[in-house]
Amino acid sequence: MEISDLPKTLAEPFERIERKEIAVIGGGLIGLSTAYAAAVRGQGRVKVSIYEAAEVGHPDGASSDVSRVFRHLNGPDPTLTTWAKEAWTMWDSLGQLGGSAILHPIGVLFLVQQGDGTNSKGRHVRPYESAGAWLDDSVRVLDEQKVPYRRLSAKNLEQLYPQFHSPSIEEAVLDLGAGFLEASKALSVLLDLCLRAGVEYHPNTRVARVEPTVGGCLLHLEGNREVRADAVVVAANGWMGDLLPLPPGTLTLAEQPLVYLTPPEKASDLTPGRMPVFISLNTDCYGFPVHDGTLKIADDNPYRPISHPDERREPEEGYVNGVVETVSRFIPALKGAVVDRTHVCFYDRSKDERFILDAWDEDARIVYGCGMSGRAFKFGPVIGERLARFAVSGQRPPDLAEFRIR
Repeated sequence: MEISDLPKTLAEPFERIERKEIAVIGGGLIGLSTAYAAAVRGQGRVKVSIYEAAEVGHPDGASSDVSRVFRHLNGPDPTLTTWAKEAWTMWDSLGQLGGSAILHPIGVLFLVQQGDGTNSKGRHVRPYESAGAWLDDSVRVLDEQKVPYRRLSAKNLEQLYPQFHSPSIEEAVLDLGAGFLEASKALSVLLDLCLRAGVEYHPNTRVARVEPTVGGCLLHLEGNREVRADAVVVAANGWMGDLLPLPPGTLTLAEQPLVYLTPPEKASDLTPGRMPVFISLNTDCYGFPVHDGTLKIADDNPYRPISHPDERREPEEGYVNGVVETVSRFIPALKGAVVDRTHVCFYDRSKDERFILDAWDEDARIVYGCGMSGRAFKFGPVIGERLARFAVSGQRPPDLAEFRIR
């Protein structure tokens, strides 16, 4: 597959190029996606550089992991479903360019539960009063955008996926074209594609400060070095506050422990060909089928507030056991699973848990993305393309208007 075969949003050149030197701060998924879009759509007319404080894929980064959920059903917000459809095509193309699939469309199952120790609703469905009402409005968006899905009664669900067995389950929706993304592979492929597109990669290069100047930007690197660019995209996630002093309360950081289980013997029903990704809308616990020998589960609720990503520490044993117990209530086969390891990620959450994709200054010399709230990975190529277009043109893409800082 050639670059010319990419989706329209990456294959076509930018309509407007006002800035020809773009610096991207942060080598996570959003930063890499931004750099790649700027280089490919710039078609040799835009010089792009990435500055990463460590290395792409380092274990403490927010983007580094085995897997991430990809779903079209994202609540009653039509923009996010539109973006998911666009992202699906882009992920498929990026996988072909990289020589190996990144997106695995095995389906994502959304469970509605009551009783059995579950909450009346989880964070996913706020501000709705019930998971069922949230699901009703969400599938209307899928209908409007012709996204295939199946709505299942508890009986239908157990016939289709007997792994999910609990009297608490009332119904479910299966997002048929959804699934999971191989996170580490995505970073590796995007870095390789960036380099092939001519992006300059500067690992182990920490940016201490960034400021707009007349007609450009100035990056202050550690070691008393300075770099100038026509525009900068800051994609530093939880480290955003080290570079740009956002208004107090704009973002909150929280640890998000991930639990990896060694599945019990004779657990063939827990493999990708037999089991989908799942999200419990009432408990906010979610998980994946077995991948590379382990099965990943997590609780999407904030575990412990932190003020900086460097403050992360391992979760308490009681918390880990609680997550396993909660998921085992509706996937009984996991009652015999053993915890293989844990990994503590983090979310930078905005007040309303919507992305913040905005300009720092009136001239949009500094464009930034934060407040990803644990939802952005699936949209990475789309968000990157929008931020790249914003930085290169100085004009806000129309669909970013609703993601201004609030």
